Amino acid sequence: MELGIAGRTAVVGASTEGLGFATARALAEEGAAVCLSGRDPGRVAAAVERIRESVAGAQVEGIAADLACVSGARALVEGARERFGGIDILVANVGGPPPGPAHSVDLEALRASLDRCLLAMVELCQGCLPGMRAQHWGRILAITSGGVRAPLANMVHSNTARAGLTAYLKTLAREVIADGITVNSILPSNQVTQRLESLVGDGMDRYLAALPAGRGGRPADFGRIAAFLCSEPANYLTGVALAVDGGTDPGLI
Repeated sequence: MELGIAGRTAVVGASTEGLGFATARALAEEGAAVCLSGRDPGRVAAAVERIRESVAGAQVEGIAADLACVSGARALVEGARERFGGIDILVANVGGPPPGPAHSVDLEALRASLDRCLLAMVELCQGCLPGMRAQHWGRILAITSGGVRAPLANMVHSNTARAGLTAYLKTLAREVIADGITVNSILPSNQVTQRLESLVGDGMDRYLAALPAGRGGRPADFGRIAAFLCSEPANYLTGVALAVDGGTDPGLI
């Protein structure tokens, strides 16, 4: 399928590895000019080279920015606009917060998680919206978590902050669809990444074998689904929180 985003400019948060990197590469494969980001300049440069080597003719740049705070999110948007002149596609993504229970949550740690997974992501959206509205075309996609639909045990930071982000995105989607902007989120679950391995620890093979698919998800496949949500054919798909979980969620909707 022709996704209609060749020549568009995309900014992908936290994209030096994992699902952010997979999404950035999928967008580059579709001909979008992609701006990668991450905290470490060396890792950003290495990720840029990986895409340039694997995607012929890829237009890809990198910006070092810490998306754990609003100021880092603002710096990323400003830097990308300086380099590319405008932003057509935003993939709002950030590294996951630490695990922890709700009954004894540390409020300062929770505040830091809200800064990272809610407020910084809102700042990315706010920074991109004026240009998207002016040109009457834009795609905003957030990578959140399956915990948005069914809160995950011992993950109060992620559950709380990303549920708040989902509410913001749903509200925003209704406000800007008439401007040609779609706003969605994609909910990963059980994709085989370093993040999942760190959370599961020992017994990873048993964990994956017990899933409905008998295996975990491939980041590259996740990236292609994310790219579709940023596409021209997806122009009437908005306000959706799409679970990509291999059938793990037993709910009807």
